[in-house]
Amino acid sequence: MKRFEIEIESTTYRTYFIDSESKDDAVSRAFDEMEADWEISKAWKQNAEVSFVEEQEKESEEDSMELK
Repeated sequence: MKRFEIEIESTTYRTYFIDSESKDDAVSRAFDEMEADWEISKAWKQNAEVSFVEEQEKESEEDSMELK
């Protein structure tokens, strides 16, 4: 009988929208939010890394009212 080592990886993503003065601060705050989330496992948090950062235009109050 042969023996095989099998490693299976599963990737999931969480997206955070953070208001901040800088990209670095926004990333730091996103990690703080992730660390505070009790639904995320310790292993997932330990392996978490930023995969994408993009500045977003903030919606005006008029725009957000139109979406409702």
